[in-house]
Amino acid sequence: MEITWGPLFVGGLLAGWGVAVPLGAIGLLVMREALAGGFRAGAAAALAVAMVDGLYCAAAVLLGRAAAPVIVSWGAAPALCAGLVLVALGVHGLMRRTAQAVVSDRVRRPPASGRVFATFAGLTLVNPATLLYFAALTAALPPSLGLEAAPLVFVAGAVAASLSWQLVLVALGTVGGGRIGVRGQTILSACGYGLVVALGAAAVIAALAALV
Repeated sequence: MEITWGPLFVGGLLAGWGVAVPLGAIGLLVMREALAGGFRAGAAAALAVAMVDGLYCAAAVLLGRAAAPVIVSWGAAPALCAGLVLVALGVHGLMRRTAQAVVSDRVRRPPASGRVFATFAGLTLVNPATLLYFAALTAALPPSLGLEAAPLVFVAGAVAASLSWQLVLVALGTVGGGRIGVRGQTILSACGYGLVVALGAAAVIAALAALV
């Protein structure tokens, strides 16, 4: 069967945008990172998010229909662990931003790109819902699309879509950096990390409820 890469790449684009475009905690934090640290810091955050989305997409494509059932068979444990990690990361972020606000009158040095990348990679990795999304989506794709013959084309489309959207958020944050003061940055940071804590708490509560 002859495989046309165009539709497969477009399918990956649509899948990646489906994950990335809904603005949540990660999107807010990417914007805040660009707003506070400039385009370089924001781009590092955007690249981390897109790379993890790509890893989850690749895992779903390679594991195929087996990915979602395996995770589901683990019961509430993945959601409970992910929720606890999200709460810890969110609280740490809130405390760190509060400490920075106390010394906001000092000149802030741009954050190291490696540290930003690691932080956002960790935040994105602890969201197994992304893997489930890609697993369900790839299982529903028609065989005529040729996913099994050229899976990397689909994954490349998903990564490109995620990165393009994250860079849009970075651009918005960079433009707003000169217009939003320290107070605005603190509020945006609190909203982002607060949402991370809320999502983590919700995951923990749901996981504990499932165990009862």
